[in-house]
Amino acid sequence: MDKSKLSFLKEVIFLLATVLVVDHYFFAGDRFWGIHPHPFFFIVLLVSVQYGAAEGLASALLATATLVIGNLPEQTFSHNIYDHIFHVWHQPVIWIVSSVLLGGFRDRYIEERKILQKKWDHSLRQVEIFSKACEVSDIERKRLETHVSGQSSFLLSLHQTALNIGAVGTEQVLDNILEITQRVTKSKKCSWYVLDNAILESNSQFGWEMDEPYSRMFNALSPLFEQVIRHKRILSITNPEDEKILNGQGMLAGPIIHPGTNKVYGMLKIEYMDFLSLNVQSVQTFKQLCEWLGTLLDSASTEKDGTMRIKANPNQELFSNNYFEQLSKFLTLHNYKGMFEGQSIILRPPPNSFLSEDLQQEIQISINETMRTLLREGTLFFEGKKSNSEFVVVIANISPERAKEISLGLMKSLIDQLSDKINFSEFSVSIKSVGEKSAQGPVIK
Repeated sequence: MDKSKLSFLKEVIFLLATVLVVDHYFFAGDRFWGIHPHPFFFIVLLVSVQYGAAEGLASALLATATLVIGNLPEQTFSHNIYDHIFHVWHQPVIWIVSSVLLGGFRDRYIEERKILQKKWDHSLRQVEIFSKACEVSDIERKRLETHVSGQSSFLLSLHQTALNIGAVGTEQVLDNILEITQRVTKSKKCSWYVLDNAILESNSQFGWEMDEPYSRMFNALSPLFEQVIRHKRILSITNPEDEKILNGQGMLAGPIIHPGTNKVYGMLKIEYMDFLSLNVQSVQTFKQLCEWLGTLLDSASTEKDGTMRIKANPNQELFSNNYFEQLSKFLTLHNYKGMFEGQSIILRPPPNSFLSEDLQQEIQISINETMRTLLREGTLFFEGKKSNSEFVVVIANISPERAKEISLGLMKSLIDQLSDKINFSEFSVSIKSVGEKSAQGPVIK
């Protein structure tokens, strides 16, 4: 028994003393020898039930000692030795046996209560752990939602800015590079450098203050020029070696390069962005952005030769099929399918059919109006392989099932508007994920 359990002795001694005082002043003073049941018995029961077997047994022995020490009765002639022993010890034996039995029940109850308390404490700890895990999961879920949202907005942002940069020549492409960069990467400060005679010279900046410490020119001897232009590397401040090369000039830097020809047009650099947004995926996105811009610059520079048309009809925002093919190849090459769901709805007339220019324009206007109703944003329109009749509608951030629903609505709207001019029963509509080689088969035929 520990010290805390020995406190019961004070209670036992107090109770025994009280009984003895009462006996001395109000009764015969023989310690209630002839009383059955004896008052000491109730003290033993009380301690046994309250504290347990060990305490009950101790109180029984203490009560026995209090009863018999200096108070043993003499043996009479009518009692033999066995009768005398029974007369003296039968009550203490009853006290001892009762204390062990009742105290044992109390000990069992206390032990079960301890076990339940341990289980309760364990459950509380588990609940606390689960609660913290749920909080962490919720924070991670929100972070992933933000991350995925940023990823899925990548193609849509490029589509929206493509309307601004694809209309004419190289000048507009150059003017919108930083707008594209800021939209896609959510950067606070960025710049791009044009490569001219082995010198990188700053062409334009976004978010720079008057006293920014960033260099506006890098020559061929600088480590930044060596790694970005000659070795065509993406430099990130998260890499200790790259951090030394960047030397405080930015957080990300990479070559504006055409992925097919490997021709470098300059350097794109992000001086500042939210640190939490700087991760493996954002670095990969930055790399694809550099290649995308390189593709646009290459396309714009060859536009005069007629090798690449961005728009088939600038007034109606109808993009050429060549541009659609380049976009699909780009997305397939860099495996953007895991970042978003983009679907294309292909509207085809019957074979060997021909649509006049007026009918083409009416169909295109009707498609524009219908798609603005069915899906208010995230839509681009392309001419098909047969530029005089086919049409392709590209929708970002949409599943094939939803694309099928929209295609049905599109055909219904076209039939309602133009059924008196065109026999749409001979048209077919198919759905293809952007970047895939084959369509999913005709939806309507």
